[in-house]
This record gives sequence, structure tokens and C-alpha cells, in this order.
Amino acid sequence: MSISKLYSVRDGGYLSPLDCENINLVLSGMSISDIPKEQLTNVMDYLVVTLNNNSVDHSLISKLDMLLEALQSAVE
Repeated sequence: MSISKLYSVRDGGYLSPLDCENINLVLSGMSISDIPKEQLTNVMDYLVVTLNNNSVDHSLISKLDMLLEALQSAVE
């Protein structure tokens, strides 16, 4: 599953553009409660970079923005 690939690169690794596309799709359907606590910062960092680089399918932006806001509130 693509989300496990994101979790594994927390300690270093590479995500291809196709990996990111799949991860974005999976994350758009997730809530903060679906993400393991030890992965919250990793997912938040990923979303910040992805959204700032405008590398997200337009139809997923609002869902990923909402997830990012929830993560930022939880991590602070």
C-alpha cells in the first residue's frame, strides 16, 4: 500500500511522482485518527512540501488542506 511507503521514508528514502500521486489519493480519504501517532509529523511534513510545491491534483487540495490543518493542531 502506498501509505506504508510514506511511513517508511520517515527515516530516509525516495518517493517517485507516481508514489506521491497514490499517497495523495490515499491521504485525501484519511482523517487524523487513521494516522499512527508516530507518523503525524512525517505526514504533516509531507503535506506541507507537497502542497507548497503545487504537486497535488486540484480535486484533492481541499481535503489535504483540511488534513494538514488537523495535523498542525494536533502536533502543536
